[in-house]
Amino acid sequence: MTQPLVLSPRECRGKTWHPPRDLGCAADQALLPLHAGELAKAAAAMPLAVVKQSREWRLVGVCGLEPGHNLFIRQGQWLGHYQPQWLATYPFEIVSVGEKSLVTFDQDSGLLGAKGQADDVKAEPFFDDQEQMTRAVAGRVEALKAAHQKHLATQKALSALAGAGVLAPWPEALRRQLGIAHDGLYCIDEPALAKLSDAAFLELRRAQALPLAYAVNVSLTQSHLLARLERMNPAQAEHPESLDSLFGDEDDELSFEFD
Repeated sequence: MTQPLVLSPRECRGKTWHPPRDLGCAADQALLPLHAGELAKAAAAMPLAVVKQSREWRLVGVCGLEPGHNLFIRQGQWLGHYQPQWLATYPFEIVSVGEKSLVTFDQDSGLLGAKGQADDVKAEPFFDDQEQMTRAVAGRVEALKAAHQKHLATQKALSALAGAGVLAPWPEALRRQLGIAHDGLYCIDEPALAKLSDAAFLELRRAQALPLAYAVNVSLTQSHLLARLERMNPAQAEHPESLDSLFGDEDDELSFEFD
């Protein structure tokens, strides 16, 4: 994996980027990052999982049965009822390095260019001549900043769940039934959660981890969408006449009323 490009006038000098025309640039992203502010809508639209990335626990939407293929994206369009916010700012991302937070650009996205390239006519600079972020870049950075604190709060809640010992791998029967090829997908061990002491349970509530725990497990009922999308959305197939055939009346209605 290529090192992310840090967003700064010096690092981005001589480089340009192509604003995504659609979601095709993320079609190979089968696990999409989520934060707790998206719980209710995301859990009703896709299965969720907890994964460990770079020693941090993260909340993700499971959008494919195997790495490298997002079943919810076809011909650059999103097929589901809810589109994760991460897609609106990709390929920009905020990463934490010690006490610092840096805005980066994914150099493996296929959207990075360089000034003077023949195919770079429609590309945009990261910074203008006064070394100020261009409008398109600044808009994405503001959206990232607005979501960053929610991601940090989500990681704190997930760390609390891990510390309480209530994370468990996705049920093996579900993995076999769907043919899940991802490693390291976790949900909540409900018996372990029920056995926690009052003090430990209260600590999870203080960390705002309980709504997240409930939502992850409830979302597993949406796993059937992955199997249906795999059948109905092969690589060269046309769109179904109506998306109701994918997300229609037989889907369960979900509601969330968390403390």
